[in-house]
Amino acid sequence: MVFLFPVVLMSQVVEKQKLNILDSLLTIYNVCNDIEKAKASYQLSLHYKDVDMDTSLQYADTAKKLALEYKDYGLYARSLKRLGVIYMYSEDNDLAYNYFNRATRIANDEKDYFLIADIQSDLGLFYQRKSEYKESLNNLMEAYYFFKNEKSSVEKHKSLNRLGILYAKLNQKERSVDVFSEALDVAIDLGEKDREITSYINLAVIQTQIENFENAIVLYKKILEKNPENNLTYQNQKRTCYNNLAFNYYKIKEYDSSLVYAKKSLAIKPDKLFDSRVGQTYRTLGNVYLEKGDYKKAEPYLYKALSIAKKYEIKTAIIDVYKDLCRYHKQIENYKEALSYYEKFTSMESNLLNENFSEQISQIESSKVIEQKDVAYASLSKEKADDKKEFESNIERIIWVVSIFLVAITGIIILYVYRNRVYIAEKQRQISTMKLFALRSQMNPHFIFNTINGVQNSILKSDKFYAYNHLSKFSQSIRLILDNSNHSFIRLQNELDLIKVYVDLEKIRFRDKLDFVIKVDSYIEEQNPYIPAMILQPIIENSIIHGISNKPDGGLVSLEIIPFKNNLKIIIEDDGIGRREAQKIKMSKPKGFLGITSINTKQRIEILEKSGYKEAKYYFEDLYDENRQVKGTRSILILPLKNTYDKGN
Repeated sequence: MVFLFPVVLMSQVVEKQKLNILDSLLTIYNVCNDIEKAKASYQLSLHYKDVDMDTSLQYADTAKKLALEYKDYGLYARSLKRLGVIYMYSEDNDLAYNYFNRATRIANDEKDYFLIADIQSDLGLFYQRKSEYKESLNNLMEAYYFFKNEKSSVEKHKSLNRLGILYAKLNQKERSVDVFSEALDVAIDLGEKDREITSYINLAVIQTQIENFENAIVLYKKILEKNPENNLTYQNQKRTCYNNLAFNYYKIKEYDSSLVYAKKSLAIKPDKLFDSRVGQTYRTLGNVYLEKGDYKKAEPYLYKALSIAKKYEIKTAIIDVYKDLCRYHKQIENYKEALSYYEKFTSMESNLLNENFSEQISQIESSKVIEQKDVAYASLSKEKADDKKEFESNIERIIWVVSIFLVAITGIIILYVYRNRVYIAEKQRQISTMKLFALRSQMNPHFIFNTINGVQNSILKSDKFYAYNHLSKFSQSIRLILDNSNHSFIRLQNELDLIKVYVDLEKIRFRDKLDFVIKVDSYIEEQNPYIPAMILQPIIENSIIHGISNKPDGGLVSLEIIPFKNNLKIIIEDDGIGRREAQKIKMSKPKGFLGITSINTKQRIEILEKSGYKEAKYYFEDLYDENRQVKGTRSILILPLKNTYDKGN
């Protein structure tokens, strides 16, 4: 008791600290109305992950929306990842993958490599739950090598546990034990009791898989002696221990002990995140009663286990229950059903073995593959030693020398051609980029010149209010232009901010005879992708100057942005005089007059296509009413919905 008292006291202190943190987070969430609320909401989602999935989902969704609103893209990416995890455990695979994919894209954009590795760890678990082991291994190995040299963290512990479980499923037990031991060291270093218990459970599972059932039982009982606290995380771990003890006792034919622990496991109500594991307990009970000859009790438990395995699409569990049902029907002499289940499990098992065979070949970082390479090299060395005299013959020496010479010459030629092509391609890209900068730089003076004209008109008309308002908006637009001047590509929202200020300037100029509407699809708004800087403003300016300004009563310009085949589709419409009439007016202008907006935009799109922006398109459509009278113009711009370009470009 003298030893246990400090442990209990420390546990109480930790729980009190957790409650204090929760109170602080709730206070921030309820009081603040800024980015701090978004951060608190994200932390609250993590707090409720093992307590209440629905509440965790609500806080994660709130964090996502607020992070986007306040343009904290790092927090936005983490919130998307959190939603992916929640939907993964809710068995909504399509939605989970969508959130993981979006989180990865934003994390790449923000160069948050730690978060990228953590998302890869989650994707590893995502594919593992679907029995897609090749994809699981690829993602988990990427995460493993990133975290390998990182200090201990919760993310590192999760990644190691998931990789260890995958190795166990691929029958690489020794490698699995190594990885679980690494995870245990991380858990101890973190000082987190629940993670330490998880690592011990995983090590005990390996003992079961290598059929050291007595050793596994000893480990599980030692875990239970730690007396896990009465919260949901520890209750889930306790239930896992009971469930696995039931299975291990069943394997050593101590059926009464197996029944005791199976019923203890079922007595603990599972959380939604773990209810798929109840199927394991039902299967153990079914098998125990089958061995005891109590077929009436065995049957319902086995069918319950099958129902849960099918619900969560756990292929290995379905195969195991099919085998049990085959044995059950054989024992009750229902041979037709026994044959049916035999055919089912052999068919599934064959497919799974074929999958696993091809997947195991792909494990380039597995220790078994490395060992096989070492054996191959050792074997080759032995062959060389045995055949040394033959290799040293004059004829073969000549062949080796000539072969090496030819390979070297070929390699040099290939390297030269490759480097020359890369050099030419890079030079072409640089030329295109320089042209793009030159065209973009034309837009800023053109935009500024038009705005100054508007201010001059207000001053000449002695309208001080309009002149002051014009100058105020003008200074705001200059600041936005300067903010974006160092980047070829900017966030869509930044371009929209500039457009709003520009349209306000034109509204002042045209004395409120101009109406303007923006509609942005919610998915695009969340993505907030990069687009070429100053690409939309010239098109809107063209609609206003050539379409609306020549219309006595003014008119409406609308901007709509929607997704279209993995691209952005940007539609700009005006109800102006139409392109034909605008061209007539343009031709009547003095010869010194030059409109550059449309030409400039087309040239920029052409250069963007050459620079890698392959899907970019820009074209016009004339709008007609039912009497075939011109009622305006529609400009359509297609841009790839990808963060293809780095912010620094």
